[in-house]
Amino acid sequence: MHSKSTGLVGNGKWGKIIQKKISSISKLHFIANSKSKYLNKLDKIDWIFIATPDHTHFNIVNKCIKKKVNIFCEKPLTKTYNESLKLFQKAKKNKILLYVDEIQSFLKKRIKIKKYNYITRQKKSFGNPKDLLFRFAYHDFYYLYEKVKNEKISNIKIINIKDCLEFKIDFEKKTFHFYYSLNSEKRIHSFNSINLLTKKDILSKMIKDVLNEKVDFENNKNKSLFANKLIDRIIKKI
Repeated sequence: MHSKSTGLVGNGKWGKIIQKKISSISKLHFIANSKSKYLNKLDKIDWIFIATPDHTHFNIVNKCIKKKVNIFCEKPLTKTYNESLKLFQKAKKNKILLYVDEIQSFLKKRIKIKKYNYITRQKKSFGNPKDLLFRFAYHDFYYLYEKVKNEKISNIKIINIKDCLEFKIDFEKKTFHFYYSLNSEKRIHSFNSINLLTKKDILSKMIKDVLNEKVDFENNKNKSLFANKLIDRIIKKI
């Protein structure tokens, strides 16, 4: 018997993947898209999952907060620090839980942060290199949070933005070099040579832990805002 009832907004490629997962571990009441009339159904569920395009997140999450339903949102919560902060503040005021996809954190791989660090993610796909800040870098920034949250950024250098996304961030004591490409025949995702690709079903693990409230929501908020703030800084350099 499923103890939690859920709804899903977003029926694209990723939405369909999430649908399979939440259907197996909760009672899925409805599936909608961003233009559907789903707000009147929110009082029947415990959690709403949002897997719509990034630019729709703010409005959808904002409406769901007003309905006082717990929210799981695909990353990024929004594309700016200020908008994301507003949503977290509204969620707290309305006493609801708001969680942003943190799937990479469920890998549980030990990554040693060095003085100079190299992170890369490569695959064969289409898209604007700038968008990789939200598609790829956003999750990787979560790994940095605990190690550099009290350090100031001394410099951000954009190395390449034409056929890939390559940049460096210098903190007070550590440097992080990021390289992201959509032109690789081989899938690669590594942090200081630690392979971050996995066949484990970490998506189901994350969703189950969120529904059962076995995650640190405050830490998730801090990581999400940290990623947003970093991306805001990088975009100003591009």
